[in-house]
Amino acid sequence: MSKNETEIYIVKGAKRIMDTKYPSFNFVVENLIPSSGLILLAGAPKTGKSWFVLQMLLSICFNKIVFIGHRIIRSCKCLYLSLEDSEARIKGRIKTQGFNPNDDKLLFAFTWRSNEKGVYDIHNFLKKNEDVKVVCIDTKGRFSQGREDESFQSDYTWMSQLKKVSDEMKVAIIIVTHFRKKRADEDPFEVISGTYANMAAADTTIMLKRLRNQNKGMLSVTSRDFQEIEKDIFFDNVSCTWHAPNGSKQKNENLTPERQKIINAIYQIGSECSPQEIADIVGGTSKNISNMLGVMKSYGFVENGTKRGLWTIPEMCSCENDIE
Repeated sequence: MSKNETEIYIVKGAKRIMDTKYPSFNFVVENLIPSSGLILLAGAPKTGKSWFVLQMLLSICFNKIVFIGHRIIRSCKCLYLSLEDSEARIKGRIKTQGFNPNDDKLLFAFTWRSNEKGVYDIHNFLKKNEDVKVVCIDTKGRFSQGREDESFQSDYTWMSQLKKVSDEMKVAIIIVTHFRKKRADEDPFEVISGTYANMAAADTTIMLKRLRNQNKGMLSVTSRDFQEIEKDIFFDNVSCTWHAPNGSKQKNENLTPERQKIINAIYQIGSECSPQEIADIVGGTSKNISNMLGVMKSYGFVENGTKRGLWTIPEMCSCENDIE
């Protein structure tokens, strides 16, 4: 090394590291979406990934208590780069999922520059909009189109740039991608489309699996920062929303579309509620809703609230108890 060259490395001792106070690790969605870092969400085409992402972002933005059984720790502004959809399609999907946004907390963009220029634009946008704490890129294939080099190093370089942005700006950046065809001897996480750089650069990887024409799915999560998760989740074909399992096959068989609408209404309200409040959303009379709630209680779909005449969902109840 010549005398004119400058050292570019930094060395710290173990004691100094242990004596340093670092920001505590936190979540936007508990044990699913960290408050900062690069997150990869992968699944086969037509699995319901975009419905999953939209429902999650709407839940984060509009003060829902839980998402598929995971407590929402932080309600915040989000940016959704919906690069394979149109404004009209998104409007229809929001209505289908039963949300009625009353502000612009969830922001959308339907066109965006790709690759390194796109990363630069995300960084610049976040500098100008510091209240945005979650960014979702749907999909990686559309965001990275036009690249000639598909090597590990090329993939890793631009994804590492995204990770650098997420760390610097303290935001969660979610990239939606697809599976490729799996060989019999492959690890399940190796079917993610692209090179191994996808998982190498990501802090957290979420896999969503669902067979065609079935509502049962499998969610697998692996992360550098928290414990691995593997759980069943269920897709409702009427509301196109994902939900946590209800505990048994019998319960799932007894989850009729009408009962699902009541559950969705309780999620929409976000707290203990009366039959009349539910009826205002799903229609019908307070008495009919009350009768249905009584039957749903026998299957474990709902529970009595803390006050007479109010109802809640078991997982919402447990979350409220945790907060207290």
